[in-house]
Amino acid sequence: METPEALLARLELKVIRPLDGLLFGDYRGVFYGKSLELAEISPYNPGDEAERIDWPATARTGELHVRRFREERELTLWLLLDGSPSMRFGSRRREKYALALELALSVAYIALRHGNRAGAILPSGLLPPKGGKAQALLLAREALKGGKAPSLGEALGLLERVARRRSLVFVFSDFLDAFSAPLSRLAARHDLVGVLVEDPWERALSRAGVLSFVDPETGAQVEVNTLDPRVREAYRLRAEALRAARMREILKAGADLLVASTEMDLLPLLLGFVERRRRWPSKAPRASS
Repeated sequence: METPEALLARLELKVIRPLDGLLFGDYRGVFYGKSLELAEISPYNPGDEAERIDWPATARTGELHVRRFREERELTLWLLLDGSPSMRFGSRRREKYALALELALSVAYIALRHGNRAGAILPSGLLPPKGGKAQALLLAREALKGGKAPSLGEALGLLERVARRRSLVFVFSDFLDAFSAPLSRLAARHDLVGVLVEDPWERALSRAGVLSFVDPETGAQVEVNTLDPRVREAYRLRAEALRAARMREILKAGADLLVASTEMDLLPLLLGFVERRRRWPSKAPRASS
């Protein structure tokens, strides 16, 4: 197994430095969104964003008012790594959890290199936000420990309680557990990115004969003849419907959406996400893969 030090060194060489060089340090409002603090409530001016309308003040005064913010120098980044059994599946280069961890460490490492703080909700527990390169190493060590992970709903609830100030929040999960209500509450307070982690076998079956599948959440087993084209087509249609429903639910909650699959390379995946954030500076929900 790769050590935390070796994992960070590999990510720094293959992902962090190239991404740093391509973006020329232009991170705030692009990769990390904006860390905003309420400055005042004032009358609406033409061109103000509709999402900033303060409805209580508008009701009291009888005219449109908007919330105006000042940008804080230091960003707080929160990462949630779903450690449920289904995240331990992987048919290609790595498990879903391994991909989620590499993405989370890349995001955290870049944030920390630029003077920000990062904290995390991990299978092993809560890691409070701190700055410095040592925090990235601690994050790697704690995430590799494993442990009895809470459900996604429980982890989101914990994050909701501890992330008091407005932050950038990344949730790395396959979103197979109930998540809509806590995700919506988090998106209302934070700049939230839902990273849907998946594996190609979850979308389509290969022709591999009779296979025995085990549900990692319940332990239930079933044998499937993958040579039967009717079975493969039924599986594909059902998988597509479930995947589309999860994506709609994440976007409906008000989160940004990044789709990551276990066969993808990290650098083009993250670079594509950053470039899309650059083109769409507003917090309107959107998706990329």
